[in-house]
Amino acid sequence: MTSPAGPSPMDYALQLAGAHPELSSPVPAIQASVTAYINSQSNELYNLATAISKQGAASPQGGWAKTVNIGKLGETPLYQYNISAATAAAAGSIIQDTLILVKGDSSLQNKLWTVQVGTDGSYQPVIPAIAPYAWTADGFQPQFGIAVDTVSGDPDTLQFQIVAANVYPAFYSVYAEFLNASGAPVTPAGWTSRLPKGSPYESATMKFLGIVPPTLTNEGIDMAVQQAVLSCTAPQGTASIRLTFGTLGALGWDGIVNPLPLMLSGVLGYAVPWIMKSAGGYTSPDWYNGLLANSAITTEIMQAAGCLSSAATTEDALELLSGVIGSLLFGGSLPKLLAALRKVYDDASLIAAAQGINWPLAGLLSSLQTGVVSGIVETLSVPATFTQPYRLDAITSSRVEVRPDPNHGAWPLTAARYKIQWQANGATKTSEGSMNGIWTDAVLSASFADVPRDTAVSVQVFLYNSAGAVVGEGQAQGYASSLLQIAIEESVPGPASSYTAVMELSYDSTAGYSWKPAVTPDKSTVANLDCSNVGTRLCQLTGMSYNAAEATLVYGWRASGILASLCGGGTTNGAQMYRLQAISISASVGESLNPPSCGFNTMTTIASGNGKDNNLFFDTRVVPGALRDIALGDAGPFQFPSGQSCGHLTLSAIDDLVVHPAGYAAAVSGAANMLQIVQLSGSPVDDAAAPGPASVGGSGTRAGLLQLPVAVALTPDGFIVVLESGNRRLQVFDVNGNSVNYFGSSPFLPLRQDSGVTYLDLDIDSSGNMYVLSYQGNGAAASQYQLDIYSSSGTLLLTTPSMNAAKIAVDSWNNIYTLDYSLMQVAGGDWSPIVRVWAPMTTT
Repeated sequence: MTSPAGPSPMDYALQLAGAHPELSSPVPAIQASVTAYINSQSNELYNLATAISKQGAASPQGGWAKTVNIGKLGETPLYQYNISAATAAAAGSIIQDTLILVKGDSSLQNKLWTVQVGTDGSYQPVIPAIAPYAWTADGFQPQFGIAVDTVSGDPDTLQFQIVAANVYPAFYSVYAEFLNASGAPVTPAGWTSRLPKGSPYESATMKFLGIVPPTLTNEGIDMAVQQAVLSCTAPQGTASIRLTFGTLGALGWDGIVNPLPLMLSGVLGYAVPWIMKSAGGYTSPDWYNGLLANSAITTEIMQAAGCLSSAATTEDALELLSGVIGSLLFGGSLPKLLAALRKVYDDASLIAAAQGINWPLAGLLSSLQTGVVSGIVETLSVPATFTQPYRLDAITSSRVEVRPDPNHGAWPLTAARYKIQWQANGATKTSEGSMNGIWTDAVLSASFADVPRDTAVSVQVFLYNSAGAVVGEGQAQGYASSLLQIAIEESVPGPASSYTAVMELSYDSTAGYSWKPAVTPDKSTVANLDCSNVGTRLCQLTGMSYNAAEATLVYGWRASGILASLCGGGTTNGAQMYRLQAISISASVGESLNPPSCGFNTMTTIASGNGKDNNLFFDTRVVPGALRDIALGDAGPFQFPSGQSCGHLTLSAIDDLVVHPAGYAAAVSGAANMLQIVQLSGSPVDDAAAPGPASVGGSGTRAGLLQLPVAVALTPDGFIVVLESGNRRLQVFDVNGNSVNYFGSSPFLPLRQDSGVTYLDLDIDSSGNMYVLSYQGNGAAASQYQLDIYSSSGTLLLTTPSMNAAKIAVDSWNNIYTLDYSLMQVAGGDWSPIVRVWAPMTTT
């Protein structure tokens, strides 16, 4: 690391730029690739070297780094170089830009970065089960680097086991909480702690199970251990076990769960490879893997983690460890690890490496402090903690109940036969029987045995007359553990050859809102948008979605000329305001009409779930922007709550928002090239306690990167589909942000690649067909707009021209609702966008 003349500022600049844990490696070939990327950024490298030179030599008083005595080897003192704030700031840009280059280099995949691919479907039983357990299941969705291979359990003996891998370059801790049937914690009496004696990192109900180390690669070093096996026996009264996984994520630090993996990552994951890199001579991963397998050394490091007990955030913990890591290793706290290092490396090599022993941690701090936490930095972009519950009775029967159409109150008069078709993970089962018209029993029921409780299931029901024609049908999605209740609806029309505008929303002072025939085509386009404050001007259409359970359409817009009050107080005197509204799609529009009671100066939008209460609006009156619950179904002006939310986004403005039935929200921002996914709280909590997002993206074309994402939608089986206008494609993720090969062996569906196409919106129907709205050229003419419909496998099914709209939503009968580029005057002199309904048409 040193030369007789000592390193130059440029030498130090190179070392600092390459010290980040997701850039650093002792493997010579990998190190050479990273160094080449650093050297390719000559201006940034020169600027960093200049910043080092201008501050003066490192010394106990300061300079570009402050030298701190951290111990002795023999009689020779060792010094750690704590870089200055100015040096850290100067290093930030070249570190970030090098990360972008490295993460785009496919030759470094599974060495310095990886793409975790999700699985299709839910977990399934493994036959036979692993002994001595009653059941074993596999096929679990990977989460944030953790890939669960199998879970086994026995509700009688209360034994439990999980086998997992970790493809990310950081350690994970795993903690268990034992819950009764009501979800309350059960205290495990007589539990024997697996932590070093005196460790503070356990509570009365949260017990340490073990560590999952990196199992793929760490700083380019191939890992020998491919899986970690963790097991326990639950206390009496346990119905489920909630595992909490902890690592280095930027958000969600937990004072019990996170200190141990951060300490192990900082010492074994970063400091030891730094010494290996500094000393040189790497030829094999064997010695490093042997070090990781040494339980005495691992225990010693966990014992030293008490120094992190005062940390309140990940940044706090990184700063604490950065300050003491040298003295821990060389000052006597880790004698077993130091002895192992001295068997391999001479004292001169260790003394030289000690200078930068904390630079990998400083690199992570730079990523945090310069605001570049995104999908590019794997170890910081994941949540610091995430939880996953596992029931000890993981296999159940999926139950279905079917009822008549509530609009009719009885079964169809001619109904002679029914078929219930149940699907999960590619398997299909049916239940059939005869009917006697309106005299049929009030409820049709079916039960499908031996199904994993958490399996996502979908059910379709068909009613036939005596000639075999469909007279009614219905569908539902959910999980095997819950009763699926289906109300029959009118039959969906046959395959469409085109779509035609048949109705549009209208208003008059006597009848109020109503649907009327779409006689005159609406020719408004994006050219009609005007964001000025002069007169009545429509500026922006912010979102549109359909709530099937409430038969309600929600949408948002921004316009001027509206003399409404601001939400929270004050007026805008007709200036541009953001508004939100909900309407019923039934013949009686006012049945669930929620007109805006006020407006917003800051960006807001709305997204519906599939029920009265699981709907959200995005409130940027606070920072970070809050995802607040808002009720649908009952008529009356929208009331917008404040102070409590179900989650938050760190994005200040978004292009689309969707609510996932499993308790998540997903949003995209074209400006940030980012998808953010939030696991929502079960009920609103104070804003400060609301959960934050995991971020996916960064500009690029490979899996996991995005270019101008403008819309997001959900497939029937719960995957997240992002419409990227910049890349002219659809890309599919799961709720954990993993890339999913949804279209055969690819996560991508290429769309029309015309250079003049602008993509606007996306929705997905209950069959998985994908509706993509776009326009050609400048979009000033209605004839430039088109709607393309793709099958779930990616086949182009239909193109409808001249669908000139900004946003779309698809209902249960495959009717399309469009939010248009024009306004109509409504109650009290207010203004609202026109909504049109397009029906599927067939030709003979």
